[in-house]
Amino acid sequence: MDFVTHGGANIDLSVADDITSPRVISEIEQGTYEDREMKFARNVIQDGDRVLELGAGLGFVSTVVCGSKKPAYFAAVEADARLIPHIRRTHEKNGVTGVEVINAAFVADRDTLDRGHVEFGVTSVFWGSGINKAGDNNVTTVRVDVQDASRFIREKKINVLVSDIEGGELDLFRHLDFGPIRKIIIEVHPRVFGPEGVREVFRILDDNDFVYDAPNSSGPVITFRKQKPFPRILGRRKWPFGRR
Repeated sequence: MDFVTHGGANIDLSVADDITSPRVISEIEQGTYEDREMKFARNVIQDGDRVLELGAGLGFVSTVVCGSKKPAYFAAVEADARLIPHIRRTHEKNGVTGVEVINAAFVADRDTLDRGHVEFGVTSVFWGSGINKAGDNNVTTVRVDVQDASRFIREKKINVLVSDIEGGELDLFRHLDFGPIRKIIIEVHPRVFGPEGVREVFRILDDNDFVYDAPNSSGPVITFRKQKPFPRILGRRKWPFGRR
């Protein structure tokens, strides 16, 4: 294992040959690796927030946030067991403490919770791994224990959700009780579930009274904020600026 310095954040990230590639290393060095997530997390997350990050990767976003803000709680969740020591090494190298690092898949549908695990596809480059990759050619499929995302959010009083789970966000959101969440930073993956899947993500969040935060969104990395619901007439929202 070694460290590579992120060119945009001046943060040292733990890496190894068995989880990265020359492209990954290049993006880290050039500062393009998760640069949008970094920018929006810094803008959106405030001191005292309680943050749940799904898809923690190398621990970059948690290091950025905890190095610049003072969240009351931060959980960094990663389903790929290979990355857990890298997250902890990244935190230690950059002086980050107090982050709860969890190796699990956070889900919300009852059938998967009852089963207790998911099939997770592990690829040679870590950022390509995911539940949707299980069973693919040239992928190692492993079982990963699950945790109840809705229950965790409720019990930990999470008010900020950061999610980059390679397409798993659609199924999660279909079943999730958003509870106390007020801010969401998510990377959507249309290559996994298509434009209709992206549309469904927006529809689910709209139904839960989240609105699109344009200044803190770019490409597939999108921010939503909770607001008081508009009144409904005959089951439809009464929008204040004319028709939707």
